[in-house]
Amino acid sequence: MNGVINLYKERGITSFGAVARVRRILGVKKVGHTGTLDPEAEGVLPICVGKATKLVDYLMAGKKIYRAGFRFGAVSDTLDAFGEVTPTGKPIPEKAQVEEALLAFVGEISQIPPMYSALKQEGKRLYELARQGVEVEREARQVTIETLVLTAYGEGEGELLLTCSKGTYVRSLIDDLGRALGCGAIMTSLVREGTGDFDLTTAVRLNTLDEEGPAAYLLSMEDVLRGYAALTVPEAFEKLILNGMKVRDARLTAEVKPGLYRGYTAKGIFMGILERDAETLFLKVNLR
Repeated sequence: MNGVINLYKERGITSFGAVARVRRILGVKKVGHTGTLDPEAEGVLPICVGKATKLVDYLMAGKKIYRAGFRFGAVSDTLDAFGEVTPTGKPIPEKAQVEEALLAFVGEISQIPPMYSALKQEGKRLYELARQGVEVEREARQVTIETLVLTAYGEGEGELLLTCSKGTYVRSLIDDLGRALGCGAIMTSLVREGTGDFDLTTAVRLNTLDEEGPAAYLLSMEDVLRGYAALTVPEAFEKLILNGMKVRDARLTAEVKPGLYRGYTAKGIFMGILERDAETLFLKVNLR
């Protein structure tokens, strides 16, 4: 069984727990997700099954769409409403002030990952250290916020809709917004509405997957790579390519621009992901 399931992860379950449930439902050992969602967050979590686990990094690379609730006038050790919340007592900003402050967060920005995150440092998850009361220095990372819109606001509470690059921590974004406005802010809810080509419209919940089985929800590896242009390898080069060789022959590379492709044999059999680098063409991910 090979393919991708567009899962709707519900609140109250970890991403690892969702993978374990899918593994039990399908009876398949090789299963992985494409980007952690916090236990209290919900939404789109594509799950790779079998050979499709080789595609995790490629599926994670797509832009993300989030809808996040927030509240001003408080801070939290977890940066959200599910940790230890402390009121700040600071004045709550007006809507116009919030909208103006948001402008500074659009584009490429620097973020420091929160302590309560799944990142590892010296072999330990940051959240494990945080639960022990240990705080360590974290390196700032660059992320990109493509769009950031205030969709609702009133009495110090509101909602943001944002499109961003992978690796963005929405909790950190909201915490930084609260700091910029001088009042503190915590995230109160988070829904991932899309990641790459996956969105809420086709996402399946665990109970439905368990009751109905995977047949209607398991997308083929070929389908999830439709964003890449198709490239057919001439029969004379098939064996070389499938054996992992980097082919420099101009008959194969001359008309191919550098980049990644959805590869096929001369008979139309799907091979995997081809890469054309500066000089060669080769099978970067063999899915045969």
